[in-house]
Amino acid sequence: MTTTTLYRLSALALIMSFVLSLLGGVLHPVIDGQSHSVEVFLAPRSPWAQYLIYAGAVFLMLGLPGGYLFFREELGKLGFVGFTTYMVGNALSAMAHLVVEAFVGPTLAADPQGRHLVSDTGEIFDATSFVVLQAVGGLIFVFGLILIGIALIKAGGIPSWIGIMLVLGVLPLFVPFPERAVVAGLIVEVPRGLMVASLGILMIQRVGAPRTAERELERV
Repeated sequence: MTTTTLYRLSALALIMSFVLSLLGGVLHPVIDGQSHSVEVFLAPRSPWAQYLIYAGAVFLMLGLPGGYLFFREELGKLGFVGFTTYMVGNALSAMAHLVVEAFVGPTLAADPQGRHLVSDTGEIFDATSFVVLQAVGGLIFVFGLILIGIALIKAGGIPSWIGIMLVLGVLPLFVPFPERAVVAGLIVEVPRGLMVASLGILMIQRVGAPRTAERELERV
């Protein structure tokens, strides 16, 4: 498989990540201001909405390494730290959360003897280890996004609006807004999703250009 093909596959993975995550985020049920409750897990769109978000997260992990590699010269060391931190945060927080939300929560909620294990505080279940993992992983996740945003703003050859949008879009994640259907999904998925999808589109537009191909052949 050629480097050009790998870059194109990475770009498609990033775009698919945005599409699937956004669709799942918009469809994700929110009932009485809660997105993780027995009622939510038993709602008609559960767990299919969660499956979509999980699939988007898998595509994200597949596409991020190629995305960073393609733009590594523009992003520099800060971009490397940002992408690495973002991937670690995604693995610790988002992936762990989505596995529990998509596969564990609905099973517990459907079992009359097990639904008492579903927390009413929005944590799915309030095991200390899980809550700590989510908190620490979430901070790493957001910190990585901010670093990527700054690196994109500073990068030459990449539209600065992508980085500005990402940094501004991450800030609302620190504010405990009341959760509402559709709106919550847009707040969570749009800023980072548009960032990776925009990079994916740029990759498709630029990959295979003579200077890129020559530069990569020299480094293989």
